[in-house]
Amino acid sequence: MRYVPLIGIVSYRLEGDRVRRWPEGGFGAPAPYVEAVHRAGGRTVLVPPGQPGTAEQVLEPLDGLLLAGGGDVDPSRYGDAATDHLYGVDPARDDLEIALLHAADAAATPTLCICRGMQVMNVAFGGTLHPHLPGVPGLIPHGVPIDETEATHEVEPLAGSRLAAVTKTGPLSCRSHHHQGVAQVGDGLEPTGWSSDGLVEALERTVEDQQDEWATWMLGVQWHPEETAAHDRAQQSLFNALVLIARLHGSRATARSRVGRSRPYELSEPDPTWPSRFERVADELRGALGDLAQRIDHVGSTSVPGLSAKPTIDVQVSVASMVPRSAYVDPLEGLGFVWTVDPWDVTHEFFSRDQGENRDVHVHVCGSGSLWERRHLAFRDWLRTHPDDAAAYATLKRDLAAAHPRDVHTYTHEKGAFIRGIQDRALPEGVGKRD
Repeated sequence: MRYVPLIGIVSYRLEGDRVRRWPEGGFGAPAPYVEAVHRAGGRTVLVPPGQPGTAEQVLEPLDGLLLAGGGDVDPSRYGDAATDHLYGVDPARDDLEIALLHAADAAATPTLCICRGMQVMNVAFGGTLHPHLPGVPGLIPHGVPIDETEATHEVEPLAGSRLAAVTKTGPLSCRSHHHQGVAQVGDGLEPTGWSSDGLVEALERTVEDQQDEWATWMLGVQWHPEETAAHDRAQQSLFNALVLIARLHGSRATARSRVGRSRPYELSEPDPTWPSRFERVADELRGALGDLAQRIDHVGSTSVPGLSAKPTIDVQVSVASMVPRSAYVDPLEGLGFVWTVDPWDVTHEFFSRDQGENRDVHVHVCGSGSLWERRHLAFRDWLRTHPDDAAAYATLKRDLAAAHPRDVHTYTHEKGAFIRGIQDRALPEGVGKRD
């Protein structure tokens, strides 16, 4: 059984008139946030403002963090004066969320910030806000919560960003109701999505390597993906990404839990049936994808003769475009594959299929001619023609498997330096860098 990560959702403070028979008030969160995390396979817990302990202590049992919508950030937090249009200011919630963002950044805890959450994210890192968007000339309607209005508009993701990797679409159709927005962008944050009027609609925490699965993954969106996620795969993907990365982090071995919590795995001696198993899967994929599949390759350790491997066949399918996602997700789900979003790479998506208790096949859909395609083919071909490096890789894998039982994510991560070193040697100079 795979690990089910725990996502903390910072809750609203409910005044005494919000819930019948709760005269003392309470704490809560709108159901769509919770339901979107549950659809993604995560557990949830509400994190109320005002509780004792440091932000690090609050964050410690959590695998991921979600900052939801709500009232305005206190303008004094970003050096602005009070305005007549303020509503729902909660200093305790501001305190908690700002502290949690800094703690999550330091601990690389995956974090998704929505609407108010993105505004808090910007302020936490030194940015400022427009206190009332209707007073800013030239903006399209974004909805005004105090007037109970909303708007639907498009957001254009930045090419190559994590937002683009997660959603894998062109312009996103987004539902908004916010009267504040990003003015000056905070330190270490990058705008990665805009509405047609130029307003920043997405922010990401800058990291040196966008594809490092252990680096900070902190993404803020100004709209409300939870409201349309049940029927919009691109919006649900934001929650899927949060839960996936939380699962990777939460299932790793730590000083507190020295044995990992991923599914068991083991290495097998070379099996002469691996090539024929690949061909059977390739035939299935050709039948399902037709001309969309420009090439289908056997990759990974089972594609290298004589190399021990986890007995899972890795298949790489190259397609002309990763958009629309439905063109390959729907046919592969029809074959019984489970789709998993790649929240780091815009040119890759991952699918898996189990046979009984064992993982049978991995399918990697990638862009034709992409760096992902070239690096994986280069690694395979190098090991096929350099037996000493293949032997060194086999030794490394056996050592890592022994050192990291039930921790397949650390096992995979620790192979990374060796794999990248081979790929850099195998590819022409200037081609092997990770984009």
